[in-house]
Amino acid sequence: MHLAVLSNVNMEPLRALLPPGQHYFGGYGRYLEELFDPNSPVHSGPFDTLLLHLEGEEMIKEISGTLTTLEDARKIMIGKLDDVLRGMDAYVSQQKDKQIIITTIVCSPLQSINYLDGNSEYSMSSLEKELNAHVMRFAAQHSQVHILDWQRVVLWLGYQEVVDDKFWYLGRIKYTRQAFQAMAREIYNIRNAIDGRSKKVLVLDLDNTLWGGVIGEDGIGGIGLSEDGIGKAYRDFQSTIKSLTQLGVLLAVNSKNNLSDVEEVFAKHPMMVLKKEDFAVIKVNWNSKVDNMREIAQELNLKMDSFVFLDDDPRELGQIYEYLAGEDIFAPYLPKDPAHLKTWFLREVVYPYFPKLFVTGEDTAKIKQYKSQVQRREIAKVMDMDSFVESLHIQTEFYINDQRFVQRTAQLTQKTNQFNFTTRRYSEADIEHFMKAGNAFVFNVDYKDRFGHEGIIGAAIAKINGEKAHLDVFLLSCRVIGKKVEHTFLEKIVAYCHSHGVKHIGMEFIPTSKNTIAAAFYYQAQAIVESLTWSATSKEKI
Repeated sequence: MHLAVLSNVNMEPLRALLPPGQHYFGGYGRYLEELFDPNSPVHSGPFDTLLLHLEGEEMIKEISGTLTTLEDARKIMIGKLDDVLRGMDAYVSQQKDKQIIITTIVCSPLQSINYLDGNSEYSMSSLEKELNAHVMRFAAQHSQVHILDWQRVVLWLGYQEVVDDKFWYLGRIKYTRQAFQAMAREIYNIRNAIDGRSKKVLVLDLDNTLWGGVIGEDGIGGIGLSEDGIGKAYRDFQSTIKSLTQLGVLLAVNSKNNLSDVEEVFAKHPMMVLKKEDFAVIKVNWNSKVDNMREIAQELNLKMDSFVFLDDDPRELGQIYEYLAGEDIFAPYLPKDPAHLKTWFLREVVYPYFPKLFVTGEDTAKIKQYKSQVQRREIAKVMDMDSFVESLHIQTEFYINDQRFVQRTAQLTQKTNQFNFTTRRYSEADIEHFMKAGNAFVFNVDYKDRFGHEGIIGAAIAKINGEKAHLDVFLLSCRVIGKKVEHTFLEKIVAYCHSHGVKHIGMEFIPTSKNTIAAAFYYQAQAIVESLTWSATSKEKI
């Protein structure tokens, strides 16, 4: 990440807390000038991300000499913010390759003398809400603009822990080191969300993780899961976990237990928030949890770096790290007090490892899709490949430059690693640009079979130059690999390009540590393209 920062306060201490990269910090208070100045480094520098942070108290000080009434203050501050957003709008239109992060605005709770503010129609808190409504509205109108909720961070840490007046008077530095650390984490998490660097599966132990106690010893009536005391802490933890499924996160169970005991809890315990059907895979046995984890990864056809594993037993976590070393699985130690589970989970697991900026229809259907995938694999074990593919009754639909799939296409480029020729990552703004530029085709494929509807599972981008085309992106979700969808998709792409005057289609393959499965098809793809190109130039039916 290469970050440029514009602000009305000194943000230089943030530099040391950022990941390695080329970072630029604009001059103190010169944020508006730098936005409008085409010679500013924020326009020409090698930055992929711009952070705009406006501190509320300093915004008020900037206009303090022009005020007559509180209503005047509201009008002037909103006008000033709108000037900034106009500058940002021009910047966004010129910098299609950059991602923009804007923080929400926080005003000091001690801005007003005495109790006047709380009894005024034009209170500081209402002004703060109105300013942030403008910021949120602006972000909603631009796909490459994202919100860092600084209000949430300040509320969590407490304003007194965020602001230090001594730093302000010494160097116009508004915030404490703790505040800068929190902001750096938020920036890093948001950038990961933009780039699609998110884990895909949360794997859970059961005893003393989803409920208190041990089901095999305490019985269904003795485990801690209720609407009171620590039992409620576990129930609230389950509710938070369940909300992740709406973001497209898959759940799995990896537990040493008797399966019949666990199934009884899922079926009969009235306080269970999570149900059996919420899990894509359930491994309940007395096998090694390392072996179970490998089986879960195999059944879901995902690499171990897609997983987070939660278990209360440090010995089990030790084995995970020992035997799965180098596979980038994340297995944190749970807090000792279950009362802290929910808050710990949100701060230390969800935000860093499952960051999300938006949710697609495919995200919400993930569990059903992966369960269907497991069913397909079971059938494939007892049938030859041709019979298996025929038995699926596959239906595919193809789309070209369809605006409905901009978000999903960007998501696929950012997250797909295994069946991906080039692994080039593109934002929504990039995809929109390709669709509108007139010299590119963006292809998508939708997949359905007798087990379920997978949605948009493939994307390709062909860049056109006269009679030549270059396949810049060709990818498919690993869920459909081996079902000949890749052949059909490529044939459709070639046929469409030829029908629009293209006589030569070039491809490339950029090897990574994860896309070896795509390498095998790449050579077949070259043969398909050459064969169909020959047929097209010979005016034979494709």
